[in-house]
Amino acid sequence: MIENSESEESGSENELNDQEKIKLDPVKAENLKNGFTFGTTLKKDPVQEAYKKTQKQIYILLSRCIAYPFTTKQASDRGYRYMNINEIVLTKMKDKFKDYLDSPDNISSKDAVFIEAVNWFFSVFLMSKRAIEMTKSGGYTTKDFQHVFKKKIYQLVCQLPDDQEYSRMELLSEWITEYDEIVSQSSEEHDRRVTNTEGQLNKNQLYTLFQKILEVTSYEHKLLFNAMQLNNNDEQTAAVRRELENRSARVNSGERPPYLFIHHDMAAQYREEERKNVRGLQDKHTNPMKDMNQMQFDGSDKVGKSLPCKHDFVLNFNVEVEVMEVKGLPGIKGVQPERKAFCAMDIEGQTNKVLCTHLVSQKNPVWTNKAEFQTKQPLPSVRVCLRIESNNPLYMEGRPIGEILFKMKPETLSDKPKWDDLEAKVEVGQGGVALPNQAFGLQIKTCVKMDKPENMKLGGLLYIRGTSHWQKWKQRYIVLVKVGQIVFCLCSYKEKQATPNEMLTLEGYTVNYYSPDHQDCEEDAKFQFRLLKEGEEVTCGAKDSHTQQLWVNALYRATGQTTRPEKSDNIRGNDVNDIRKAGLDMLISKEPCKLDQDFLFRTLQHLTLEYRIKKESTACRGWLSTGQEFALMEYAERYGIRYLTVHLSYLKELVNYAEKGFVIDPNKFRDLFKNCCNYIQGKTSDDGVWTVTKEEFLEFHQVRAQLKTLLMQQITHFRNSFPFGRPDNALKTTIKLLEQVLTHKIELKVDLPDLLAYEEEEMTSLECRKQTMKCLEQGAYINYLQISQQTLRQLNMEQMEAPGLDDMIQLADACIEFLQETLEHYGEALNVYDRMMYEMNETFWRLYGVDMESVLVTHESGSRDILPLFHKLNAYFYEEQELRYGKFHMHLHQVFAPHIVSYLEKEESTLREELEDALERETWLNENCTEDFSCCAVLDIVAQVKNTQKLVAELRWPDKTFSEHLQSRTQKTTAEIFDCFVSKVYGVLQTYPRLQVFSWRQFDLQRNVITYNSVLPDEVCVMMNSCITVRIHANELCGNATNSNSSEYSYRTEINDLLTQRINVMFEFVCTQLSQCLDILLDKLSRYDKDSIFSHLYTIMGPKLAIVEPLFSYVRQNNVQMKQEIHPSSTSCLLLCWYNSLLTTIADWLTERENIDMHHFQLCAISTIFKTLFSEFSSQGLTEEQLRNATYRMIHNRIEYEETMNTLNIDTTRNYAYGYSDSSESESAD
Repeated sequence: MIENSESEESGSENELNDQEKIKLDPVKAENLKNGFTFGTTLKKDPVQEAYKKTQKQIYILLSRCIAYPFTTKQASDRGYRYMNINEIVLTKMKDKFKDYLDSPDNISSKDAVFIEAVNWFFSVFLMSKRAIEMTKSGGYTTKDFQHVFKKKIYQLVCQLPDDQEYSRMELLSEWITEYDEIVSQSSEEHDRRVTNTEGQLNKNQLYTLFQKILEVTSYEHKLLFNAMQLNNNDEQTAAVRRELENRSARVNSGERPPYLFIHHDMAAQYREEERKNVRGLQDKHTNPMKDMNQMQFDGSDKVGKSLPCKHDFVLNFNVEVEVMEVKGLPGIKGVQPERKAFCAMDIEGQTNKVLCTHLVSQKNPVWTNKAEFQTKQPLPSVRVCLRIESNNPLYMEGRPIGEILFKMKPETLSDKPKWDDLEAKVEVGQGGVALPNQAFGLQIKTCVKMDKPENMKLGGLLYIRGTSHWQKWKQRYIVLVKVGQIVFCLCSYKEKQATPNEMLTLEGYTVNYYSPDHQDCEEDAKFQFRLLKEGEEVTCGAKDSHTQQLWVNALYRATGQTTRPEKSDNIRGNDVNDIRKAGLDMLISKEPCKLDQDFLFRTLQHLTLEYRIKKESTACRGWLSTGQEFALMEYAERYGIRYLTVHLSYLKELVNYAEKGFVIDPNKFRDLFKNCCNYIQGKTSDDGVWTVTKEEFLEFHQVRAQLKTLLMQQITHFRNSFPFGRPDNALKTTIKLLEQVLTHKIELKVDLPDLLAYEEEEMTSLECRKQTMKCLEQGAYINYLQISQQTLRQLNMEQMEAPGLDDMIQLADACIEFLQETLEHYGEALNVYDRMMYEMNETFWRLYGVDMESVLVTHESGSRDILPLFHKLNAYFYEEQELRYGKFHMHLHQVFAPHIVSYLEKEESTLREELEDALERETWLNENCTEDFSCCAVLDIVAQVKNTQKLVAELRWPDKTFSEHLQSRTQKTTAEIFDCFVSKVYGVLQTYPRLQVFSWRQFDLQRNVITYNSVLPDEVCVMMNSCITVRIHANELCGNATNSNSSEYSYRTEINDLLTQRINVMFEFVCTQLSQCLDILLDKLSRYDKDSIFSHLYTIMGPKLAIVEPLFSYVRQNNVQMKQEIHPSSTSCLLLCWYNSLLTTIADWLTERENIDMHHFQLCAISTIFKTLFSEFSSQGLTEEQLRNATYRMIHNRIEYEETMNTLNIDTTRNYAYGYSDSSESESAD
C-alpha cells in the first residue's frame, strides 16, 4: 500500500510494541477471544487489539507463501485419519450392544464364544471409566475400539480346538464382520476417511483453512487478496526477490546478530549460515522455472549469462476473426445476382495463409465460420475481403466486391459482434475504377479479437524518451516482455513488425511516479512516470491515471525494487479506503526481515495446533495435516525461521497438550526430539556451520526436562495414558523414548558461565532401566491402591469392618484380573527390558502381601478358611511361568506353611475321631450299604482322605523337600487310618454274636440226620467288604512303590501287605466259624472208630450216608451268599480260604486216625464229602490248580489207601450195616 516513510516507521514501532505487549502479558494473550477487558466498561483490551494485528500480520505473510510456494511441496496423502469418537457415539454403541445381548435370537444363533466376547466388550470395556476418558481426551476412534474387540476374540479363538472344516482365521474374520454390523449404525459417520483437510489442498482451501485458524474474515481476505495481488505470479515473484535482497543486504551490512549465542565463535558462523540460507532460497526461486524460461526463449539458455537482445525472443499472438453477415449485397451494379459470395481473410504481410468462408447466395449472405491466425506481430493488420465467384481466369480466387482492414492490438477483445462499412472494390471498365462506398451501402458484421501471450505482461501507446534509448519524445507502442524468471524487457514495436524496434532491459532500474514541471505537455502524456538507473533515465507519459497506475505496478514487479512507488494523491478505488480503515495497509507494507519472525511463527504454530487438536474432529494425535504442515514449512523456509526453533516450539506445544490430557503420538515426540538433538550437535549440517542461541539452549533443556517428567508420568499411569493398549505400541515407544531422553548427552562447547550448570552426566542403560522400574513400581502402587479401594472399601463400607478372608479372596480375583489384562494389552511393551514385567508384578503382589498378612494374623492357625485363598493365589502363580517360584511365590509358601501343617494335624485328629464315631454308630445292615457292599463309614473316610490328599497335591509346593514331607505325611496318616479301620472291624467281627452261633438238631434217632439252619450273615459280609474297599483305596491313596535308587519312603507296599494280611486273617476266622458244621459232622463220624467201644453198636443201628447231605446244602448256600454279597475282587479268595479250611479240617481228622483203620462207613462218608466239596467249589470258579493243593493230594491219597485196604478186607455185613441198596452203593461209589 502507499504510505509515507514516517507512517511506516511509526507503524513498525507500534507493531513491535504490540508484540511486546503480548509477550509481557501471556495470561491475556491466552484469553484473546473474549474481545474486551473484565472491567465494567466495554473498553477494548490493548493486548486483544495487538493480538488481532499479529494474527492479521501472520495471515499476510502466510498468504504470500500459499500464493507463491517455491521451497516446499505438499506431501502425498498420509493415509486414513478417522474422526474422534465422542460421548454420543459411545452411548449409541452401548445401546447397540445391550440390545444385541438382550435379544434371545442373537444369543441362540451365535457361537457361545462370540457371545462371551461381546459380553466382555460391553460390560468390561464400554462400561468402564477409561472408555469415557477416551472420548474426552480425543485421539481415539472407532478403529481403536474395534482393535480392542479383535484382540479379545483372537485370544478366545486361540483357545478353541482345531477344526479342520473351519479355520481360526475364517472364524475371526466372520466375527469381525458381525461386530461391524453391530456398530455400523452408531458410528457410520465416523468409520470413513476424513475429507480433503487430510489430503492435498489447493490454494483456496488453504486460504479458507487459515482464515479459520487466524480468525480472518472473508471480507478481510478479499481486501488482502486484491491489495497484494495474490493471483499475480509476477507480483509474488517480485515480492520474493525483494525479500531475499533485503535479507542478503542485512546480512552483508555487518549488523550485529539479533541473538546471543552459546559460544563466541557462533556469531561469525551465524552470518555464514544466513548467507547459505539466502543463496539456497535464491537457487530454489530460480531453478524450478528454468524450463519455462527456455520455452520462452528460442531454444537458447542464455538467461543469467548475458543480457538478452531483440532476436532472443518472440511473441506469439492468436488472432480470431468471425464473419457473420453482409448487408446491401443484392443489386450492386456490375455483379451478377446468380453468383455466390464468400469472404477471404488474411493478415497483411502473411500472404501465404488466406482463409475463406463457404459459398452462400447473395440473397442470404450469412456465415458461421471462424478464422484463426498466429502471428508474431504485436500490431498486425487483418484484412477481410468480400468476393463473388467468377469463371474469369484473371479472378481465380473470386472477384473482389469490398474489403475492410482491422488495425489490431494485443488488448483488442471484441466479444460482441459489430457492423462496419466495407470499402467498395467493384471494377468499372478495364481500368478498374472504384465507386464510392456510399453508392453501394455494403456493411459487414464481424467479431475480431487478439490474445496476448503469457510472456507479454503489458502493452500500449506511451510517450517515451530516454538517455540512450528512444532519444526523441514521441508516442510509441511499448510492450513489457518477460524473458526469464527475473528478467524483463521494455520493447517498442511498429506496425506489421515482429522484431522490436528498440529494447531496454530493466535489470537495475527503479520506477516511480513523475510530475513534469511544465504544464504544456501533450494531452496524451500528462500522467508520467520515470525509470531510473545510474547514468540512465527513461521518462514515459500516459494518457490517463489508470494507464499510469497499470504501468507503474507492472514495472514495479518487473524491476524487483524494494521500495514501492508512492503517489499521495493516487487513489485506486474503494478497496484502498477499506484497507486503510481496517488498518491493513501498514501491515501489508511491512518488510518481513524487520519483523520478529520467531514470535510470529511460534504464534502461527500455536494457533494451528490449537485448531488441529481442539477444534478439528480428526484424531490427529499431534500430527498436522498435509496442508497445515506444508504452509508452516513454507513459512519457515521463506522467512528464515531457524530449524531448531521450528522443531523445538513444536515439541514444546505438544508436551503442553499432553500434560493437559490430550492424546499425542509418542512417535511424534521421538521425531521432534531427535531432530532437536541432531541440530544441537551439528548432525544436520553438511559443512559444519551451525549455530545455537542461548534462548534455544535454555528452552531445549527446559523442554527436555518437561518431556522427561511427562514420559515418566505416562509410564507410571500407563493404564490411563494408554487405555487398553491404545494407541498401538504407544507404551513401548514411550519407554524407548524415555531411554533416549535420559541417555542422550549433548557434547557442546559453552562459554557462557550461566549455561555451564546445564551440563549433565550421561546416564547408562542400566540406570535408565532402574528409572523406568521406579516409574512402574510407583504405577503398581497406584494401581493396587485403586483396586483395593474399589474392592475392599466398597465391600465393607456399610459394615465399617476390617477386611476378612472373603474380602481378600475377592481382592485376589481383582488383582489377578488386573494383571491378566495388563499382560494382554501391555505385555510386549513392558518386556522392553529383561524381566521388567516380572519386577512390576512382584511389586504389585508385595503390596497385596502386606494386606494379606494383616488379615491372616487375625485368624486361627490351621483354619480351613484360609485354604481357598492359598489355593487361588498358588494356582495363579503356578500357571504363570514368569512368576512361578518367584519372590512372592516363595514368600507366600513361607507364610502359609505353618497354617498348612496345623491344618493337616487337625485333619488327622478329626479323621480318627470321626472313625471312632462312625464305627460306634454303624449297624452293618445291608440296607445301609453302598454299591460296593461296604458300609457308609468307609466312603466318608475315603472321601475325607482324598480331600486331604487333593489339598496337599494342589498346593504345588515349590520346596521339594517340604512337598515330599507333606505327601508322605498324608500317605502315612492314610495308611494308619486304614489299618485302624480294618483292625477295629476285625475286632467287631470277632465279637459279633450271629457269627458265633450255628444251631443244629442233635441226633434224630429215627432218621440219624443232622440239620443246619444258619448261613454267612449279611452283616459279616458288609464288614469284610468294608475292609476290602479300604484295601482297594489304599493302593491309590498310600503312595507309589519305593524307588530302589532313592531314599524316599512309600507306604503303599507296607499297607497293602498289612491290610491283605488282616483281611486274610479275617477270612480265616470267618471260614473257621463256617467250618464248625464239618467239625460236628466229623465228630459224629468219630463214633465209628474201630477202637471205640460203641463202634459195633452204631454199626448195628445202620448208619446212613444221608447224614452228609445237610452239609452239602449248607456249603452250597454259603457259596451263593459269598458270590452275591462279597466284593467281586475277593470272592474267589474267600471261597478258596473256606475250601482250604474245610480240607484242613478233614485232613486234621484223618491225621488223628493215621494208625487206625477207618470204618467202611467213615470211608464212604469222607470220600463223599471230599468229592462233593471239590465239585461244589469247582463250580464256583476255582481252578483245579487252586483246588488240587497239597492238602487235597494228602486226603486223596489217604482215601485211596483206605479204599484199597477195605477192598482186601471185605466186610460181608456192610450192606446190611449201612442199609444201602445196590443202586445207592454204586451211586456212592461214583
